Amino acid sequence: MQKIMLYNFHTHSGFDDGKGELEKYIEEAIGRGLGALGFSAHAPLGEGGDWCIPKNELQAYCRKVKQLKEQYKNKIDIYLGLEADYIPNVTENFSALKKDNDLEYLIGSIHLVKNPKTGSLWFIDGPEAGYKKGLDKVFDNDAKSAVEAFYAQSCQMIQEEKPDIIGHLDKIKMHNKERYFSEHEKWYQDSVNTLLKVIADSNTIVEVNTRGKYTGKTDVFFPSKGILEKCYMYNIPVMVNTDAHAPEQVNELFDEAIAMLRDIGYRETKTPFFTAKMKSSKILF
Repeated sequence: MQKIMLYNFHTHSGFDDGKGELEKYIEEAIGRGLGALGFSAHAPLGEGGDWCIPKNELQAYCRKVKQLKEQYKNKIDIYLGLEADYIPNVTENFSALKKDNDLEYLIGSIHLVKNPKTGSLWFIDGPEAGYKKGLDKVFDNDAKSAVEAFYAQSCQMIQEEKPDIIGHLDKIKMHNKERYFSEHEKWYQDSVNTLLKVIADSNTIVEVNTRGKYTGKTDVFFPSKGILEKCYMYNIPVMVNTDAHAPEQVNELFDEAIAMLRDIGYRETKTPFFTAKMKSSKILF
């Protein structure tokens, strides 16, 4: 007999820029009927990465997740991961990061876009004022060059580091809302298509990240429906994650994301550990 299988593999906590202890997320997940929960603290990033887990707390985090994995094994499946930023010639090798910390999976993400000409970094997360200031300071308000650099950096991450999951694929649009650049222009679609072709040739899973929408920072999910339609065309596997930063967010807008994927044509989602079949707006495992 199949059982309903809800999951979330993009979860932050008080160890990095989330709120609350790991146990709170687990108890909330169990109460909301999740069958699997993966923790993915931001990997240490050095100076300026104040949203990341401090390097001297990384081992404590890993030990704690492993302890809870055993403690709750009869109630929910717990997985140990990290969300690692990729900055060319700056960040740690993903394979070494996984091996050294005995990680079960790794989400590869871009929060800092490197200007290939100057080496300066544009932080695309956080408040819009910082997004706008960084675009001006790092890319001289040339949104096209900035966005193309983001997608080129994403391609490089997939090819060089081979993450298990690519996080919020079109994060670059977070504060855009068609004001700084148009997602409908040919150059933008060309950048997206190039990235998707790289992903299609890899074993990387694209996450549907619901956080931007439920926090009001975007009107749609990461990535947009149009990109997910292309993912379906390229036969790219997808999963749904909520990018929870508080316990009550562990399944936020999960059903809405599943309904959208069904509308596109998907009938299953794929995690690094299992494939989940869809039925109606639920997932069967």
